[in-house]
Amino acid sequence: MSKVVIDGQTDARAVMLYDGLCGFCNRTVQWLLKHDRYDRFRFAPQQSSFAAAILARHGIDREKMLKDNSVYLVLDPDTGQEKLLTQSDVTVNLLLLLGGGWRVLGSLLRAIPRAVRDAAYTVAARNRYHITGRYEVCPVPSEAEQTKFLG
Repeated sequence: MSKVVIDGQTDARAVMLYDGLCGFCNRTVQWLLKHDRYDRFRFAPQQSSFAAAILARHGIDREKMLKDNSVYLVLDPDTGQEKLLTQSDVTVNLLLLLGGGWRVLGSLLRAIPRAVRDAAYTVAARNRYHITGRYEVCPVPSEAEQTKFLG
């Protein structure tokens, strides 16, 4: 994957579109910020116009997004090779892109049939608000983190 500039932001290889109101999603973003040693990720809440434009480009409307309860990962954003991943493919590719030992875990998860991974993902996604709660408004990133957030 090549690095690209997204809306004037610094090099990113992938953009995670997450539910900004979901406690589980926000904790995942915080975990990724901590472990992203190679500065590969940018983030945008699904509630943003930035995320809406990407999802529309891939034919995903808001109702489908809400129904699927999915986080999305955009690989090679704003290029001719842009690809949108959903469900368990997001988890696998996040781990692969993190590199190091996380890459090994991503490879192991990728070996599990997608149907099985997606079934487990669906159960977790349906229950995410019960597990970690829900915010009334999207949390604001710290000043140090703001360059990683789009939209």
